[in-house]
Amino acid sequence: MQNTIILGIDIGGTKIKGIAVNDKNKKVADFEIKTPKNKKDFLTALKREISGISTNYKISGIGAGLAGIVDVKKGKLIKAPNLPFLNNWTAKSFFSKFCKNIEVDNDSRCFLLAESKFGAGRKYRNIVGLAIGTGIGGAIMINGEIQYGANFSAGEVGYMVIDKEKTLEFLGAKKAFLKHGDRSEIIGIGVANLINILNPQAIILGGGGVTSGGVDVNVVKKNVQKYVMSPLAKKTPIVKAWLGNEAQAIGATLLIK
Repeated sequence: MQNTIILGIDIGGTKIKGIAVNDKNKKVADFEIKTPKNKKDFLTALKREISGISTNYKISGIGAGLAGIVDVKKGKLIKAPNLPFLNNWTAKSFFSKFCKNIEVDNDSRCFLLAESKFGAGRKYRNIVGLAIGTGIGGAIMINGEIQYGANFSAGEVGYMVIDKEKTLEFLGAKKAFLKHGDRSEIIGIGVANLINILNPQAIILGGGGVTSGGVDVNVVKKNVQKYVMSPLAKKTPIVKAWLGNEAQAIGATLLIK
C-alpha cells in the first residue's frame, strides 16, 4: 500500500520546486528543475516530475504556487509577467489529471503562508512578505488572514513605482542586480513605502535574492530608518525568511486543507 502525501509545487521564473509531505507534515520527497522556456516543454517536465512522485506515493492533494496574478476560484494563472507563455493557463485543470484535491495561489502568498506558520512570522499576525528573485513578489497578512483584494492582486509590491515609470521589480530584482550591482537601497525604499502604507508588525524578506546573500538586509534597514515617517514604525522588525528556497513549496502544501 502506497503512503499518502500532499504535493506542494512552486513554479517560479527560474526554477520549479516540488515538496511531498506526509500526514505529519514531514518531507518525504522533493524535486527541483529549471523552468522550461516554452509551454510544451514546461508541461512535459511538470508531468514527468509529478508522475515520478506518484509511482512511490499516493497523491491526496496538490497545491501550487504560481508566479503572477492567479484567479484562485477558477484555478487559473491570468498573467505571468516572467513566464508569459503561461498567461491564461488553467493550472487547476492540468493538476486535476493527477488527483482531485487541487488548490492554486500566487507563489508569494504561499511564501508568506509558510513563513507565518513555520518560519520567521510565527509570532506575528500582521505581516508583509517580499520574495525577491527573478521578479519581486509580495503578500499581505492582516489579523492572521492572507489578503487577496477585489481582483486577487493584493500584494503585487513589485509593481510599486519608485522612480517615474520604473517599478521596484525593474529597479531591484535579479536583472537589476546583475546589471547594476547591489540594489539593496532600492529594496529599502520599497520596504519603507510598505511600512508607511500598511504599518505591519514585521516585514519578512525571502526569495533567491535574500537566500543567496545578494540583498544586504542592513542596507535595507538603513533606508527604512531614512524614509519611514512614524518614529514607532521605524522600529518595525525586518527579518530574513527562515525556510529558504523551500518556503513557496511548503506554503503550497498548506493550501490543501
